[in-house]
Amino acid sequence: MNCLQANNISISEYLASIGIYPKRNLSYYSFYLSPFREERTASFKVDHKLNLWIDFGDSHSGGTLVDLILKLNPGFAVEDALSHLSDLNLGSFSSHQHTPLHEENIKPKIIVTSTKPIGTNKFISDYLISRKISPSTASHFCKEVYFEINDKNYYGVGNENTNGWSIRNKYWKGCSGQGISFYKGLNEKNVATLSVFEGIFDLMSYVQLNKTYEKAQSFIVLNSLSNIKEALPIIKDFGTVNLYLDRDVAGMKATKRIMETNCNCIDKSKLYTPHKDLNEKLVKERKPGLRR
Repeated sequence: MNCLQANNISISEYLASIGIYPKRNLSYYSFYLSPFREERTASFKVDHKLNLWIDFGDSHSGGTLVDLILKLNPGFAVEDALSHLSDLNLGSFSSHQHTPLHEENIKPKIIVTSTKPIGTNKFISDYLISRKISPSTASHFCKEVYFEINDKNYYGVGNENTNGWSIRNKYWKGCSGQGISFYKGLNEKNVATLSVFEGIFDLMSYVQLNKTYEKAQSFIVLNSLSNIKEALPIIKDFGTVNLYLDRDVAGMKATKRIMETNCNCIDKSKLYTPHKDLNEKLVKERKPGLRR
């Protein structure tokens, strides 16, 4: 494959193949949440007629599909991008036809096909390490999860919850079912304290920062702030509950809500000030050279 052939592949089809769907569709173009950063207002535009993209949130950067892949993968050379596209087998290079677009609030069904222990898929391990989480730490809480969306195959790191799997990879996050993840301590003498986290990477960052994992400790990962109600009955059973939720508006409101409901809760978010969460603290403060 050469660059001309690669750039004839629909950008929207490529984005769908890595689990990224539009938030707003118009006649000849769509807006996406930027794949380069966290944002609430979609600022990444794909023009389906010209088959070009532009990122309004990043000094108007944009270009072709090859440009997009190179920006998504800073370590790639052009040859790597072409090889990556060849492996995806996205179809004809002769037209800009694209897959059906997904309207906002319509979520494609996620079907988990298999799970494997952490460490068998190099790309998943590399993703963990990029977040400063060692695969050995992740293995206590996560699996490699292989799944389908619209008959296309994907994989990511996943933690099991009460109704399915919460899954994420470098480009995407979602769940096959929404619910909390409860890791109950094994030692009855040491289960009086519970630690509550917003996401699985916060829990793993907590373990990574403390350089140890004691199975006597009890943890809850909410996976979404919408799951607080499900967690409250468990929280009430513990004498001391440490809250490690995000230091953003939603996280601080959730912390306040839980503390108003339970007098046994302690807000621990000051421990990672000025960072938003524990993983951000870990990524920005941990020196390079994380061991696998």
